Amino acid sequence: MNDRSFVLNRSAVTYDAQMREWLAQYKYRGNERYAPLLVEMLLRAYTMFHREANVYMLDHRLRNARSVTWSIHAVTSVPVSQERLRERGFNQAEVLAMGLAASIKTPYAPLLERNRHTNKQSFKSRVDRLKDMEGVFGALQHAPEVLWSISKRGAANIGSPEEILPIIGPLRILLVDDIYTTGSTINACAQVLRGYESFLEMPIEIHSLTWARS
Repeated sequence: MNDRSFVLNRSAVTYDAQMREWLAQYKYRGNERYAPLLVEMLLRAYTMFHREANVYMLDHRLRNARSVTWSIHAVTSVPVSQERLRERGFNQAEVLAMGLAASIKTPYAPLLERNRHTNKQSFKSRVDRLKDMEGVFGALQHAPEVLWSISKRGAANIGSPEEILPIIGPLRILLVDDIYTTGSTINACAQVLRGYESFLEMPIEIHSLTWARS
């Protein structure tokens, strides 16, 4: 996409009948034993994504003396409305994102809040989707300070084990959700996250990883 609100979306699986049943068990019926399996599938997709990004950097000579590998600096998730949280008892995207963050040893940071509930986007026109998503997401009050702390602390694979260097930029955030349908939710979240650039005084890249793509 031309909009640099996010750079790349990668999904782990195609949303076929089997995957739909697995997600229904996890998301709507509260069957938590599916969570580790879904996280493992996300991890495999992320590993491929990470490898491809590093090959791209090498091919285009984007590395510099301080940068060992391309890396994600923080993982976050798409928030759900209070209505959905009461219905399900948990945010399915947050659970997946936290599991993935632990697996790749990267900080998980809640950065977004949902200001209002919206109905399913897949049956709406593009214009209606864009209009419906206006103002849905906002920034959590503590989010800029959290990202500032991450930028100063550096990342696990930047610098040597003995020397942790602050991130020069861009700061890369991985946005996790369960399903990518129209892209309107991801884009709306990415626009909010990009708003932290002025506070951090560095560019931010938003990469999106979803469990399934419908």
